[in-house]
Amino acid sequence: APLNYRRISSGFSYNRMHPVFHVARPHLGVDYAAPTGTPVVALGNGKVIFKGVAGGFGNSIQIKHPNGYITYYGHLSRYAKGLHKGKNVSQGEVIGYVGMTGVATGPHLDFRVKHNGKFINPLRLTPVTGPPLKGDNLVQFKDVAVQRRAMLDDPSLNNATKLSTIE
Repeated sequence: APLNYRRISSGFSYNRMHPVFHVARPHLGVDYAAPTGTPVVALGNGKVIFKGVAGGFGNSIQIKHPNGYITYYGHLSRYAKGLHKGKNVSQGEVIGYVGMTGVATGPHLDFRVKHNGKFINPLRLTPVTGPPLKGDNLVQFKDVAVQRRAMLDDPSLNNATKLSTIE
């Protein structure tokens, strides 16, 4: 998720009862309920292709990513300083802050993902992984893993609360 959120207040659906208009209509994103001002980050590296007000979506941002992906961030209270159309952003970079601009019943982020021109359920995205470790990097990783495993298995390093019985 592109933020630290409290709960999902509305999921991806082609037929959701709109909480304001009281009619069934598609909701092609996921609403993450969070306090106003919660930082929102870019889901991945990309270029800002829209920053502005988009009707009921309120203050919003669109970021174009490689491989045909565009991410949408709606109902923002404000934008990160220095954010503008055409700016390249990095994964994890703060781009805005949760709000309830546009048509919203409470503070949340309406997050949407489009792939090759079609909206997809963001909760079904597969996290991108890096290339497999090879050579010296793999050897170093295995060495550190062995050391950490030994630490976990060493009872003298275990600071867990010990139980005792009272007689």
